[in-house]
Amino acid sequence: MSKNLKISKFSLKKNKDGKLIKGDWQNGASELTNFAIAKYQGSLLTGQQAVVGFIYKNGNYREYYGEREEVFKEAIAKIKEKKNAVKAQALADMFIDEWNKSKPYVPNDFNVKESHLLNDVLKGKDISAPELAKITGTTKQNVYGQLSGDRGVSRETAIKYAEKLGVDPVDLLFPKKSVSVWGKVNTLEEVDLEEPYSPGRIYGIENKNVICPRDIWSPNIKAIIIDAYGSMYHNQVAFYYRDNQTKLEINNKLCVVGAKVKGFFDEELTYYYFGLYENVRGKHFLLNPDPYTEDANKYILKNFNLEFISPIVTTLDQKSIKDATAAQKNIPQSELMISQSEAERKISDIAFEYEMKMIKLKKETEKDKEKFLAEGQKALKEYQKAQAALEAQIADIRGKIAREERLKVERDMVKFLDKLDKEKKRA
Repeated sequence: MSKNLKISKFSLKKNKDGKLIKGDWQNGASELTNFAIAKYQGSLLTGQQAVVGFIYKNGNYREYYGEREEVFKEAIAKIKEKKNAVKAQALADMFIDEWNKSKPYVPNDFNVKESHLLNDVLKGKDISAPELAKITGTTKQNVYGQLSGDRGVSRETAIKYAEKLGVDPVDLLFPKKSVSVWGKVNTLEEVDLEEPYSPGRIYGIENKNVICPRDIWSPNIKAIIIDAYGSMYHNQVAFYYRDNQTKLEINNKLCVVGAKVKGFFDEELTYYYFGLYENVRGKHFLLNPDPYTEDANKYILKNFNLEFISPIVTTLDQKSIKDATAAQKNIPQSELMISQSEAERKISDIAFEYEMKMIKLKKETEKDKEKFLAEGQKALKEYQKAQAALEAQIADIRGKIAREERLKVERDMVKFLDKLDKEKKRA
């Protein structure tokens, strides 16, 4: 069993007020009768998480909490322990089906109605309700009802409208997804900012949002822009997931990597790069993926200290993913996920500010080493204090997301217990 997997065992009962209370685990054999599943996106280090709750006929409750893959394996193994092989297989099939249907949980999403989406598309196309009714062969009453929200937009209606409006039918049913672009990279030339950024090294920019393809969107997706005129990647948006994917087959793939470097006082800092990853006899190399690069820039990093790596999911031209409607304003995002991303971005910002301060300080006190050491140590303590505060904030947010997950599973269990109570009364 994985060390990252946590297992809890207790009994579940409802008090007089109908509230779920926990009791001691009841010893003795009892049949596994039902389950509840919740998935969510954890931190950079914990990655994709899941919670599975099993309820037994005697009211016992067993919960698995940890990495998704480990939770899934352990849950299936527990189901297969049922003595009746036919029932075990049927429950396993049901569990796998529900597991595949279960989407990663994003707390506190904003709901966007289809009426808003249809309104936005018509405004973007400068088409009135009567015109839409005419070109689609629909009554005006139906169209006005859909625009006001009194009538829903069915799948068949969305397909019919989309064909005439020249849009994706999905955009009439679901809001668009977006991702914040946090950095840029030049694969051909050095970028001279407060300090020089060598080809392949990512530098921070003011956050901007781009539309993300729905089939790759996830609360933990991130993006950078390749800004290298003359490069085959120029103006491409590169999407990747915030998970640390060192376990995946990533050799010879485009990746975003985080490399550990030493600062002025041997403090560890992380620089981020974009390139083609190679592992040669256990040593890490990052190659410049651009065929037009100079020989001197062929290697972005050689034998570096790898801290983070995630493969690029896809690269798309900015023009091809621009949103022509106003629907981008109505993108549902998790408030907690936004807070977590913002805190993580601030950590990168304060690290960058600290580096800039040290470069400036070194120039100002070049002849006065004692002053540099004193001022530098002061700057280092301020940086470490700010970093610790942000890391504590991120840990708190992750804890809240995890608690939301557990509550979701418990709510599902309450519903199941209610169902059992009703069935007992009928009997």
